[in-house]
Amino acid sequence: MEPFTLHDGELTLEAPTLADVDRITEACQDPEVQRWTTVPSPYHREHAVGFVERFVIDGWARGDNHTWALRHGGRLVGMVGVTRTEGSGEIGYWLAPEGRGLGLMDRAVGLVLDAAFGPLGMERVEWRADVGNWPSWKVVWRHGFRREGQVRGMGMHGERRVDQWIGTLLREDPREPAHPWDGPVAGVVPADPRDPDALVRQFHAHFGVPVADDAPSVDRDRVHLRMALVAEELAELVTAVYGDAAGQEMEAAFTRAVAADDGSRDTVAAADALADLVYVLYGMAQECGVPLPEVLAEVHAANLSKLGADGRPLLRADGKVLKAAGYRPPDVAAVLARRAADRLTGSDATTS
Repeated sequence: MEPFTLHDGELTLEAPTLADVDRITEACQDPEVQRWTTVPSPYHREHAVGFVERFVIDGWARGDNHTWALRHGGRLVGMVGVTRTEGSGEIGYWLAPEGRGLGLMDRAVGLVLDAAFGPLGMERVEWRADVGNWPSWKVVWRHGFRREGQVRGMGMHGERRVDQWIGTLLREDPREPAHPWDGPVAGVVPADPRDPDALVRQFHAHFGVPVADDAPSVDRDRVHLRMALVAEELAELVTAVYGDAAGQEMEAAFTRAVAADDGSRDTVAAADALADLVYVLYGMAQECGVPLPEVLAEVHAANLSKLGADGRPLLRADGKVLKAAGYRPPDVAAVLARRAADRLTGSDATTS
């Protein structure tokens, strides 16, 4: 196949040539390019020559590897390509520092996907990246890719194996995000998934839920909401274990308890009871083989998707955070299935 050019009026993608060798060598000195891609490190001019001659030119000639140089304002600022295997393709790309933050790779990947599903005749395109490469994921996430798993040791960096994410896009899939953004949010530091308190604090910061900074006290206006939420989740647990009728009995019992409120507020006893609840909940999870930290991390990720389309939280009249249209329910069944598979293979570590 002869190389062909892609463009959208301002951005041009064309096959790199030997005239680009010095610029490719310069761009591949960037630490981020070397960190997240398979380019050699250190990167020398002969590596760029081999890339153009054997990877690019020979790939186009064989018809199994299609690589374009991303040019902006006439300057090479990145590379994007798609390899072919039995009707499928795998997309890869990198961007030099001066090209970042301009939306160039989003547009370039869109052009390459048009080519992959158009003249290149592919049915699906796969994406892989080292775990933690959120900028790479954000590019293909915008185009409708679904991140379907994490595979241990799938990637190679020199002699070292690394865990990688894998995602796919089918020809018939909509070219828009398949679900709300599931990566880091600007201004919000990712919480430690092993620390439940940190997860909840992140949720509160994300949605503007109050966190008290004064003396401990349960004599607060929102304590009624909090008690209702505790009762709601307890009723769900009772329903899950004993059935619908039992869950309804719990709901009715809480209604009667609220009606019997005498206004007493014992903060010390309440703190002790909260600690005991956490203790016995983790104890039940351990006795039942439920990987509660992993389930909690999955629920937390789903909770962060409750933001509305305008980026603001949706709140009920009493202050409870509601689910927005783009809410992604937690896939607890998948977490439990992974733990079951790990038990069968004798491993305690999950792969995603």
